[in-house]
Amino acid sequence: MKNIGIIGAGLSGLATAKAFLQAGYRVTVIEKAAAIGGVWEKSRSYLGVATQTTRDEYAYSDYPMPADYPLWPSGEQVQAYLTGYARHFGILPFIRFRTELVSLQYHHGQWYMQVRNLNEGTDDIMSFDFVVICTGTFHKPHIPAFPGLQSFREAGGQVLHSSQVNDEALLKDRSVAVIGFAKSATDIATLAADRSRDCALVYRKAQWKVPRYFGNLVNMRYLLFSRFSEAFFDAPHKTGFQRYLHSAGRVMVWMQWRGLELLLKKQFSLKTCGMVPSHRIEDQISCSLGVAPEGFYEKVKSGRIRAIRSEIAHFEGRKMVLRNGEELTPDLVVCGTGFTQGLPFLEKIHREKIIAPDGSYQLFRNLIHPDVPQLGFVGFNSSLFTTLTSEVAANWMVQYEKGILQLPGRGKMAEDMRYIARWRKQGRPISSEFSGTCVAPFNFMHLDQLMRDMGLRTRATRWLPYEFFKPINPKDYRILLEQIRPGGHKQVHVHPQPGLIR
Repeated sequence: MKNIGIIGAGLSGLATAKAFLQAGYRVTVIEKAAAIGGVWEKSRSYLGVATQTTRDEYAYSDYPMPADYPLWPSGEQVQAYLTGYARHFGILPFIRFRTELVSLQYHHGQWYMQVRNLNEGTDDIMSFDFVVICTGTFHKPHIPAFPGLQSFREAGGQVLHSSQVNDEALLKDRSVAVIGFAKSATDIATLAADRSRDCALVYRKAQWKVPRYFGNLVNMRYLLFSRFSEAFFDAPHKTGFQRYLHSAGRVMVWMQWRGLELLLKKQFSLKTCGMVPSHRIEDQISCSLGVAPEGFYEKVKSGRIRAIRSEIAHFEGRKMVLRNGEELTPDLVVCGTGFTQGLPFLEKIHREKIIAPDGSYQLFRNLIHPDVPQLGFVGFNSSLFTTLTSEVAANWMVQYEKGILQLPGRGKMAEDMRYIARWRKQGRPISSEFSGTCVAPFNFMHLDQLMRDMGLRTRATRWLPYEFFKPINPKDYRILLEQIRPGGHKQVHVHPQPGLIR
Protein backbone atom coordinates (compact mmCIF):
# COMPACT_ATOMS: atom_id res chain seq x y z
CA MET A 1 0.00 0.00 0.00
CA LYS A 2 1.53 3.29 -1.11
CA ASN A 3 1.98 6.29 1.18
CA ILE A 4 0.53 9.57 -0.11
CA GLY A 5 1.54 12.90 1.41
CA ILE A 6 -0.83 15.83 0.99
CA ILE A 7 0.20 19.38 1.88
CA GLY A 8 -2.70 21.54 2.99
CA ALA A 9 -6.17 20.81 4.38
CA GLY A 10 -8.15 23.41 2.48
CA LEU A 11 -10.88 22.46 0.04
CA SER A 12 -8.31 21.09 -2.46
CA GLY A 13 -6.42 19.06 0.14
CA LEU A 14 -9.63 17.56 1.50
CA ALA A 15 -10.83 16.54 -1.97
CA THR A 16 -7.43 15.00 -2.69
CA ALA A 17 -7.32 13.10 0.61
CA LYS A 18 -10.80 11.72 0.02
CA ALA A 19 -9.98 10.59 -3.53
CA PHE A 20 -6.83 8.73 -2.48
CA LEU A 21 -8.45 7.20 0.62
CA GLN A 22 -11.35 5.84 -1.39
CA ALA A 23 -8.85 4.35 -3.85
CA GLY A 24 -7.23 2.42 -0.97
CA TYR A 25 -4.07 4.45 -0.37
CA ARG A 26 -2.48 5.32 2.97
CA VAL A 27 -2.76 9.09 3.37
CA THR A 28 -1.22 11.76 5.60
CA VAL A 29 -2.30 15.40 5.34
CA ILE A 30 0.06 18.09 6.64
CA GLU A 31 -1.72 21.25 7.83
CA LYS A 32 -0.04 24.27 9.41
CA ALA A 33 -3.23 25.68 10.94
CA ALA A 34 -5.17 24.27 13.88
CA ALA A 35 -8.22 23.49 11.77
CA ILE A 36 -9.19 22.60 8.23
CA GLY A 37 -10.47 25.05 5.64
CA GLY A 38 -7.44 26.85 4.20
CA VAL A 39 -8.53 30.36 3.30
CA TRP A 40 -11.88 29.65 4.99
CA GLU A 41 -10.28 28.73 8.31
CA LYS A 42 -11.50 31.20 10.93
CA SER A 43 -8.13 32.78 11.69
CA ARG A 44 -7.66 33.58 7.98
CA SER A 45 -11.20 34.78 7.20
CA TYR A 46 -12.05 38.47 7.33
CA LEU A 47 -15.30 39.88 8.66
CA GLY A 48 -18.27 39.30 6.42
CA VAL A 49 -16.45 37.13 3.89
CA ALA A 50 -18.79 35.10 1.67
CA THR A 51 -18.50 32.99 -1.44
CA GLN A 52 -18.25 34.59 -4.86
CA THR A 53 -20.33 31.87 -6.46
CA THR A 54 -23.62 30.50 -5.25
CA ARG A 55 -24.17 27.69 -2.77
CA ASP A 56 -24.89 25.02 -5.36
CA GLU A 57 -21.89 25.86 -7.57
CA TYR A 58 -19.46 26.10 -4.65
CA ALA A 59 -19.96 22.50 -3.57
CA TYR A 60 -18.41 19.09 -4.09
CA SER A 61 -20.23 16.82 -6.52
CA ASP A 62 -21.23 14.20 -3.95
CA TYR A 63 -21.72 16.39 -0.88
CA PRO A 64 -24.15 19.27 -1.45
CA MET A 65 -24.22 22.29 0.83
CA PRO A 66 -27.14 22.31 3.31
CA ALA A 67 -30.36 23.45 1.70
CA ASP A 68 -30.94 26.00 4.47
CA TYR A 69 -27.72 27.86 3.60
CA PRO A 70 -28.24 31.19 1.85
CA LEU A 71 -27.39 31.35 -1.86
CA TRP A 72 -24.08 33.03 -1.01
CA PRO A 73 -22.86 31.28 2.16
CA SER A 74 -20.71 33.07 4.71
CA GLY A 75 -17.14 32.08 5.45
CA GLU A 76 -18.27 30.49 8.72
CA GLN A 77 -20.82 28.38 6.87
CA VAL A 78 -18.25 27.26 4.28
CA GLN A 79 -15.92 26.26 7.13
CA ALA A 80 -18.72 24.23 8.72
CA TYR A 81 -19.50 22.63 5.34
CA LEU A 82 -15.86 21.60 4.82
CA THR A 83 -15.70 20.20 8.35
CA GLY A 84 -18.83 18.18 7.65
CA TYR A 85 -17.28 16.89 4.42
CA ALA A 86 -14.10 15.81 6.24
CA ARG A 87 -16.12 14.00 8.91
CA HIS A 88 -18.52 12.37 6.46
CA PHE A 89 -15.72 10.86 4.38
CA GLY A 90 -13.46 9.95 7.31
CA ILE A 91 -10.63 12.35 6.49
CA LEU A 92 -10.00 13.92 9.91
CA PRO A 93 -7.96 11.00 11.40
CA PHE A 94 -5.38 11.44 8.62
CA ILE A 95 -4.65 15.13 9.22
CA ARG A 96 -1.66 16.31 11.26
CA PHE A 97 -2.66 19.78 12.45
CA ARG A 98 -0.26 22.50 13.61
CA THR A 99 2.43 20.88 11.47
CA GLU A 100 4.59 22.98 9.18
CA LEU A 101 6.40 21.65 6.12
CA VAL A 102 10.07 22.63 6.36
CA SER A 103 11.55 20.86 3.34
CA LEU A 104 10.60 18.41 0.61
CA GLN A 105 13.32 16.41 -1.16
CA TYR A 106 13.33 13.53 -3.62
CA HIS A 107 15.80 10.66 -3.31
CA HIS A 108 15.82 7.15 -4.80
CA GLY A 109 12.13 7.03 -5.71
CA GLN A 110 10.81 8.56 -2.48
CA TRP A 111 9.86 12.04 -1.30
CA TYR A 112 11.29 12.91 2.10
CA MET A 113 9.35 15.52 4.04
CA GLN A 114 10.78 17.35 7.03
CA VAL A 115 7.91 18.62 9.17
CA ARG A 116 7.81 20.66 12.38
CA ASN A 117 5.29 20.20 15.17
CA LEU A 118 4.39 23.81 15.97
CA ASN A 119 3.04 22.92 19.41
CA GLU A 120 6.12 21.06 20.59
CA GLY A 121 8.81 22.61 18.38
CA THR A 122 10.09 19.19 17.28
CA ASP A 123 10.96 18.01 13.76
CA ASP A 124 10.22 14.70 12.04
CA ILE A 125 11.21 13.19 8.70
CA MET A 126 8.53 11.29 6.78
CA SER A 127 8.78 9.41 3.49
CA PHE A 128 6.13 9.15 0.79
CA ASP A 129 5.70 7.38 -2.53
CA PHE A 130 3.73 10.32 -3.96
CA VAL A 131 3.12 13.89 -2.78
CA VAL A 132 0.33 16.30 -3.73
CA ILE A 133 0.81 20.01 -2.96
CA CYS A 134 -2.53 21.70 -2.19
CA THR A 135 -1.42 25.09 -0.85
CA GLY A 136 -3.18 26.74 -3.78
CA THR A 137 -3.76 30.34 -4.75
CA PHE A 138 -4.11 31.92 -1.31
CA HIS A 139 -0.78 30.83 0.09
CA LYS A 140 0.98 33.80 1.67
CA PRO A 141 -0.68 37.18 2.43
CA HIS A 142 1.07 40.00 0.56
CA ILE A 143 1.70 43.42 2.11
CA PRO A 144 3.75 45.64 -0.21
CA ALA A 145 6.98 47.16 1.15
CA PHE A 146 5.77 50.76 1.04
CA PRO A 147 8.56 53.28 1.74
CA GLY A 148 8.42 54.47 5.35
CA LEU A 149 5.90 51.83 6.43
CA GLN A 150 7.88 51.05 9.56
CA SER A 151 7.77 54.72 10.61
CA PHE A 152 3.96 54.55 10.42
CA ARG A 153 3.93 51.55 12.72
CA GLU A 154 6.39 53.15 15.15
CA ALA A 155 4.17 56.24 15.32
CA GLY A 156 1.23 54.10 16.47
CA GLY A 157 -0.41 53.26 13.15
CA GLN A 158 -1.59 49.70 12.50
CA VAL A 159 -1.13 47.80 9.23
CA LEU A 160 -3.01 44.58 8.50
CA HIS A 161 -3.60 42.32 5.55
CA SER A 162 -7.28 41.99 4.69
CA SER A 163 -7.26 38.36 5.88
CA GLN A 164 -6.41 39.62 9.40
CA VAL A 165 -9.47 41.86 9.78
CA ASN A 166 -11.52 39.38 11.79
CA ASP A 167 -12.77 41.53 14.69
CA GLU A 168 -15.18 44.48 14.48
CA ALA A 169 -13.18 46.24 17.20
CA LEU A 170 -10.41 46.77 14.63
CA LEU A 171 -12.73 49.05 12.65
CA LYS A 172 -15.01 50.61 15.23
CA ASP A 173 -14.64 54.40 15.60
CA ARG A 174 -11.28 54.43 13.84
CA SER A 175 -9.98 56.15 10.74
CA VAL A 176 -9.49 53.38 8.18
CA ALA A 177 -7.69 53.39 4.83
CA VAL A 178 -8.19 50.33 2.61
CA ILE A 179 -5.71 49.69 -0.20
CA GLY A 180 -6.80 47.96 -3.41
CA PHE A 181 -9.90 47.20 -5.46
CA ALA A 182 -10.06 43.42 -5.21
CA LYS A 183 -12.90 41.56 -3.50
CA SER A 184 -11.44 41.72 0.00
CA ALA A 185 -10.62 45.44 -0.29
CA THR A 186 -14.13 46.49 -1.36
CA ASP A 187 -15.74 44.06 1.11
CA ILE A 188 -13.84 45.57 4.04
CA ALA A 189 -14.37 49.15 2.86
CA THR A 190 -18.12 48.45 2.74
CA LEU A 191 -18.02 47.10 6.31
CA ALA A 192 -15.81 49.91 7.59
CA ALA A 193 -18.14 52.56 6.18
CA ASP A 194 -20.74 51.55 8.80
CA ARG A 195 -18.36 51.00 11.70
CA SER A 196 -15.38 53.34 11.41
CA ARG A 197 -15.08 57.06 12.07
CA ASP A 198 -14.18 57.51 8.41
CA CYS A 199 -13.13 55.22 5.60
CA ALA A 200 -10.99 55.84 2.52
CA LEU A 201 -10.47 53.39 -0.33
CA VAL A 202 -7.21 54.01 -2.18
CA TYR A 203 -7.01 52.17 -5.49
CA ARG A 204 -4.76 52.33 -8.54
CA LYS A 205 -7.45 51.64 -11.12
CA ALA A 206 -11.10 50.68 -11.13
CA GLN A 207 -11.99 47.09 -11.95
CA TRP A 208 -15.20 45.65 -13.28
CA LYS A 209 -17.38 44.02 -10.65
CA VAL A 210 -20.50 41.99 -11.23
CA PRO A 211 -23.74 41.94 -9.23
CA ARG A 212 -25.30 38.88 -7.69
CA TYR A 213 -28.30 39.66 -9.88
CA PHE A 214 -27.83 41.37 -13.25
CA GLY A 215 -30.40 44.08 -13.69
CA ASN A 216 -31.56 43.10 -10.19
CA LEU A 217 -33.35 40.17 -11.82
CA VAL A 218 -31.07 37.54 -13.40
CA ASN A 219 -28.83 35.43 -11.15
CA MET A 220 -25.20 35.76 -12.19
CA ARG A 221 -24.90 32.00 -12.71
CA TYR A 222 -26.98 32.22 -15.89
CA LEU A 223 -24.70 34.79 -17.51
CA LEU A 224 -21.27 33.61 -16.32
CA PHE A 225 -21.30 29.88 -15.52
CA SER A 226 -22.39 28.12 -18.71
CA ARG A 227 -20.63 26.68 -21.74
CA PHE A 228 -22.42 29.30 -23.82
CA SER A 229 -21.00 32.21 -21.80
CA GLU A 230 -17.52 30.66 -21.84
CA ALA A 231 -17.58 30.49 -25.64
CA PHE A 232 -17.44 34.29 -25.85
CA PHE A 233 -13.86 34.26 -24.52
CA ASP A 234 -10.93 33.77 -26.88
CA ALA A 235 -9.70 30.41 -25.57
CA PRO A 236 -6.28 28.83 -26.14
CA HIS A 237 -8.01 25.65 -27.41
CA LYS A 238 -11.24 26.45 -29.25
CA THR A 239 -14.33 24.40 -29.99
CA GLY A 240 -15.93 24.69 -33.40
CA PHE A 241 -18.49 27.19 -32.09
CA GLN A 242 -15.72 29.29 -30.52
CA ARG A 243 -13.79 29.33 -33.80
CA TYR A 244 -16.92 30.66 -35.50
CA LEU A 245 -17.61 33.27 -32.82
CA HIS A 246 -14.09 34.65 -32.91
CA SER A 247 -13.95 34.90 -36.70
CA ALA A 248 -17.22 35.36 -38.61
CA GLY A 249 -19.15 36.03 -35.39
CA ARG A 250 -16.85 38.72 -33.99
CA VAL A 251 -19.64 41.32 -34.10
CA MET A 252 -21.78 39.13 -31.83
CA VAL A 253 -18.93 38.88 -29.36
CA TRP A 254 -18.35 42.63 -29.40
CA MET A 255 -22.05 43.36 -28.88
CA GLN A 256 -22.27 40.87 -26.00
CA TRP A 257 -19.46 42.51 -24.02
CA ARG A 258 -20.37 46.12 -24.76
CA GLY A 259 -23.95 45.40 -23.76
CA LEU A 260 -22.79 43.89 -20.49
CA GLU A 261 -20.61 46.92 -19.79
CA LEU A 262 -23.54 49.27 -20.40
CA LEU A 263 -25.69 47.24 -18.01
CA LEU A 264 -23.05 47.41 -15.27
CA LYS A 265 -22.44 51.13 -15.78
CA LYS A 266 -26.14 51.79 -15.31
CA GLN A 267 -26.81 49.32 -12.49
CA PHE A 268 -23.86 50.54 -10.39
CA SER A 269 -23.91 54.22 -11.51
CA LEU A 270 -20.23 53.88 -12.35
CA LYS A 271 -19.96 57.31 -13.98
CA THR A 272 -21.40 59.01 -10.91
CA CYS A 273 -18.98 57.08 -8.71
CA GLY A 274 -16.06 57.92 -11.02
CA MET A 275 -15.32 54.23 -11.26
CA VAL A 276 -15.71 53.36 -14.94
CA PRO A 277 -12.86 50.95 -15.77
CA SER A 278 -10.60 51.91 -18.66
CA HIS A 279 -10.26 48.33 -19.93
CA ARG A 280 -12.68 45.91 -21.60
CA ILE A 281 -14.57 43.59 -19.27
CA GLU A 282 -13.66 40.49 -21.28
CA ASP A 283 -9.98 41.25 -20.70
CA GLN A 284 -10.45 41.15 -16.92
CA ILE A 285 -12.75 38.24 -16.16
CA SER A 286 -10.74 35.55 -14.40
CA CYS A 287 -10.34 34.28 -10.84
CA SER A 288 -10.05 37.88 -9.64
CA LEU A 289 -13.50 38.80 -10.94
CA GLY A 290 -15.21 40.39 -7.96
CA VAL A 291 -18.84 40.27 -6.96
CA ALA A 292 -19.80 43.77 -5.83
CA PRO A 293 -20.51 43.91 -2.09
CA GLU A 294 -24.08 44.92 -1.41
CA GLY A 295 -24.15 48.66 -0.85
CA PHE A 296 -20.58 49.33 -1.97
CA TYR A 297 -21.29 51.67 -4.87
CA GLU A 298 -24.10 53.37 -2.93
CA LYS A 299 -21.67 54.16 -0.12
CA VAL A 300 -19.14 55.51 -2.61
CA LYS A 301 -21.83 57.78 -4.11
CA SER A 302 -22.92 59.02 -0.68
CA GLY A 303 -19.34 59.69 0.42
CA ARG A 304 -19.40 57.19 3.28
CA ILE A 305 -16.54 55.54 1.40
CA ARG A 306 -14.11 58.18 0.21
CA ALA A 307 -12.77 56.68 -3.00
CA ILE A 308 -9.35 57.97 -4.07
CA ARG A 309 -7.82 56.85 -7.34
CA SER A 310 -4.10 57.07 -6.58
CA GLU A 311 -1.23 55.08 -5.10
CA ILE A 312 0.79 55.29 -1.91
CA ALA A 313 4.00 57.25 -2.45
CA HIS A 314 5.36 56.79 1.07
CA PHE A 315 4.63 57.03 4.79
CA GLU A 316 5.98 59.74 7.09
CA GLY A 317 5.18 58.79 10.65
CA ARG A 318 1.38 58.82 10.93
CA LYS A 319 0.97 60.42 7.50
CA MET A 320 0.21 58.34 4.39
CA VAL A 321 1.30 60.39 1.39
CA LEU A 322 -0.32 59.59 -1.97
CA ARG A 323 1.12 60.15 -5.44
CA ASN A 324 -1.58 62.71 -6.19
CA GLY A 325 -0.27 64.85 -3.31
CA GLU A 326 -3.01 64.04 -0.80
CA GLU A 327 -2.13 63.13 2.76
CA LEU A 328 -4.17 60.86 5.04
CA THR A 329 -3.66 60.07 8.73
CA PRO A 330 -5.42 56.74 9.23
CA ASP A 331 -5.35 54.73 12.45
CA LEU A 332 -5.53 51.51 10.45
CA VAL A 333 -4.30 50.62 6.97
CA VAL A 334 -5.83 47.46 5.48
CA CYS A 335 -4.00 45.96 2.52
CA GLY A 336 -6.38 44.15 0.19
CA THR A 337 -3.35 43.39 -1.95
CA GLY A 338 -3.75 39.68 -2.48
CA PHE A 339 -1.53 36.70 -1.89
CA THR A 340 1.68 35.31 -3.29
CA GLN A 341 2.33 31.72 -4.33
CA GLY A 342 5.56 29.94 -3.56
CA LEU A 343 7.23 26.60 -2.89
CA PRO A 344 9.97 27.58 -0.42
CA PHE A 345 10.06 24.07 1.00
CA LEU A 346 10.73 22.31 -2.33
CA GLU A 347 14.35 21.61 -3.18
CA LYS A 348 15.76 24.02 -5.73
CA ILE A 349 16.38 21.55 -8.57
CA HIS A 350 12.65 20.81 -8.79
CA ARG A 351 11.38 24.27 -7.85
CA GLU A 352 13.25 25.85 -10.77
CA LYS A 353 11.57 23.48 -13.21
CA ILE A 354 8.11 24.30 -11.90
CA ILE A 355 8.43 28.06 -11.31
CA ALA A 356 9.74 30.14 -14.21
CA PRO A 357 12.01 33.17 -13.62
CA ASP A 358 8.98 35.47 -13.96
CA GLY A 359 7.22 33.60 -11.13
CA SER A 360 4.72 31.75 -13.29
CA TYR A 361 4.01 28.06 -12.71
CA GLN A 362 4.89 25.67 -15.52
CA LEU A 363 2.53 22.73 -15.07
CA PHE A 364 0.77 20.45 -17.53
CA ARG A 365 -2.98 20.86 -17.01
CA ASN A 366 -1.96 23.01 -13.98
CA LEU A 367 -1.42 19.68 -12.19
CA ILE A 368 1.97 18.08 -12.89
CA HIS A 369 5.41 18.72 -14.35
CA PRO A 370 6.52 15.85 -16.60
CA ASP A 371 10.13 16.12 -15.38
CA VAL A 372 9.34 16.07 -11.65
CA PRO A 373 8.44 12.51 -10.63
CA GLN A 374 5.71 11.46 -8.21
CA LEU A 375 4.60 15.01 -7.45
CA GLY A 376 1.28 16.67 -8.21
CA PHE A 377 -0.59 19.90 -7.56
CA VAL A 378 -4.29 20.31 -6.81
CA GLY A 379 -5.79 23.76 -6.26
CA PHE A 380 -3.30 25.36 -8.63
CA ASN A 381 -6.16 25.06 -11.14
CA SER A 382 -8.44 27.51 -9.35
CA SER A 383 -11.53 28.58 -11.24
CA LEU A 384 -14.90 30.28 -10.80
CA PHE A 385 -16.03 27.07 -9.05
CA THR A 386 -12.80 25.85 -7.49
CA THR A 387 -14.40 23.20 -5.30
CA LEU A 388 -15.42 21.26 -8.40
CA THR A 389 -12.25 21.81 -10.43
CA SER A 390 -10.18 20.68 -7.41
CA GLU A 391 -12.36 17.61 -6.91
CA VAL A 392 -12.05 16.53 -10.55
CA ALA A 393 -8.29 17.24 -10.41
CA ALA A 394 -7.99 15.09 -7.27
CA ASN A 395 -9.60 12.14 -9.03
CA TRP A 396 -7.35 12.81 -12.05
CA MET A 397 -4.35 12.69 -9.71
CA VAL A 398 -5.32 9.24 -8.40
CA GLN A 399 -5.50 7.93 -11.95
CA TYR A 400 -2.18 9.60 -12.73
CA GLU A 401 -0.49 7.89 -9.78
CA LYS A 402 -1.91 4.58 -10.98
CA GLY A 403 -0.44 5.25 -14.43
CA ILE A 404 -3.71 4.76 -16.30
CA LEU A 405 -4.41 8.24 -17.65
CA GLN A 406 -4.63 8.82 -21.39
CA LEU A 407 -1.85 11.43 -21.56
CA PRO A 408 0.48 12.51 -24.37
CA GLY A 409 4.20 11.83 -24.14
CA ARG A 410 6.57 14.05 -22.18
CA GLY A 411 7.60 15.95 -25.32
CA LYS A 412 3.99 16.79 -26.18
CA MET A 413 3.33 17.83 -22.59
CA ALA A 414 6.31 20.19 -22.65
CA GLU A 415 5.16 21.60 -25.99
CA ASP A 416 1.68 22.25 -24.60
CA MET A 417 3.16 23.96 -21.51
CA ARG A 418 5.25 26.26 -23.72
CA TYR A 419 2.22 27.07 -25.86
CA ILE A 420 0.11 27.98 -22.82
CA ALA A 421 2.94 30.11 -21.41
CA ARG A 422 3.17 32.08 -24.69
CA TRP A 423 -0.61 32.43 -24.87
CA ARG A 424 -0.76 33.84 -21.34
CA LYS A 425 1.77 36.52 -22.17
CA GLN A 426 0.63 37.43 -25.68
CA GLY A 427 -3.01 36.40 -26.01
CA ARG A 428 -4.48 37.00 -22.56
CA PRO A 429 -2.19 38.78 -20.06
CA ILE A 430 -4.77 38.60 -17.24
CA SER A 431 -4.33 34.82 -17.26
CA SER A 432 -0.87 35.33 -15.76
CA GLU A 433 -2.33 36.55 -12.46
CA PHE A 434 -1.98 34.26 -9.47
CA SER A 435 1.26 33.10 -11.12
CA GLY A 436 -0.76 31.40 -13.86
CA THR A 437 -2.62 29.14 -11.41
CA CYS A 438 -6.10 30.22 -12.51
CA VAL A 439 -7.94 28.43 -15.33
CA ALA A 440 -10.92 30.82 -15.40
CA PRO A 441 -12.80 31.79 -17.45
CA PHE A 442 -12.06 28.55 -19.31
CA ASN A 443 -13.54 26.41 -16.57
CA PHE A 444 -15.38 23.96 -18.83
CA MET A 445 -12.41 23.65 -21.19
CA HIS A 446 -10.24 22.62 -18.24
CA LEU A 447 -12.81 20.19 -16.83
CA ASP A 448 -13.32 18.62 -20.25
CA GLN A 449 -9.58 18.08 -20.65
CA LEU A 450 -9.34 16.31 -17.29
CA MET A 451 -12.39 14.16 -17.93
CA ARG A 452 -11.11 13.08 -21.36
CA ASP A 453 -7.72 12.22 -19.85
CA MET A 454 -9.57 9.86 -17.50
CA GLY A 455 -11.55 8.37 -20.37
CA LEU A 456 -14.83 9.78 -19.03
CA ARG A 457 -17.73 11.60 -20.63
CA THR A 458 -17.74 15.39 -20.31
CA ARG A 459 -21.53 15.82 -20.13
CA ALA A 460 -24.12 14.17 -17.92
CA THR A 461 -26.80 13.99 -20.64
CA ARG A 462 -26.89 13.61 -24.43
CA TRP A 463 -29.07 16.70 -24.85
CA LEU A 464 -26.46 19.12 -26.19
CA PRO A 465 -28.56 22.34 -26.26
CA TYR A 466 -29.44 21.82 -22.59
CA GLU A 467 -25.81 21.12 -21.64
CA PHE A 468 -24.64 24.15 -23.61
CA PHE A 469 -26.87 26.76 -21.96
CA LYS A 470 -27.41 25.49 -18.42
CA PRO A 471 -25.18 26.75 -15.56
CA ILE A 472 -22.56 24.42 -14.10
CA ASN A 473 -23.96 21.77 -11.78
CA PRO A 474 -21.43 19.85 -9.65
CA LYS A 475 -23.97 17.04 -9.15
CA ASP A 476 -23.51 16.11 -12.82
CA TYR A 477 -19.91 15.19 -12.06
CA ARG A 478 -20.92 12.83 -9.27
CA ILE A 479 -22.57 10.72 -11.96
CA LEU A 480 -19.64 11.02 -14.36
CA LEU A 481 -16.96 10.26 -11.73
CA GLU A 482 -18.74 7.20 -10.33
CA GLN A 483 -17.08 5.13 -13.04
CA ILE A 484 -13.67 5.56 -11.42
CA ARG A 485 -14.71 5.84 -7.76
CA PRO A 486 -14.44 2.40 -6.18
CA GLY A 487 -17.63 1.75 -4.27
CA GLY A 488 -18.88 5.32 -4.43
CA HIS A 489 -19.49 6.36 -0.82
CA LYS A 490 -17.92 3.28 0.72
CA GLN A 491 -16.41 3.66 4.16
CA VAL A 492 -12.66 4.07 4.39
CA HIS A 493 -10.59 2.37 7.05
CA VAL A 494 -7.97 4.11 9.14
CA HIS A 495 -4.48 2.78 8.37
CA PRO A 496 -1.39 3.51 10.45
CA GLN A 497 0.45 6.64 9.38
CA PRO A 498 3.81 6.08 7.70
CA GLY A 499 6.67 5.45 10.07
CA LEU A 500 8.72 8.41 11.15
CA ILE A 501 12.42 8.57 10.32
CA ARG A 502 13.98 10.64 13.07
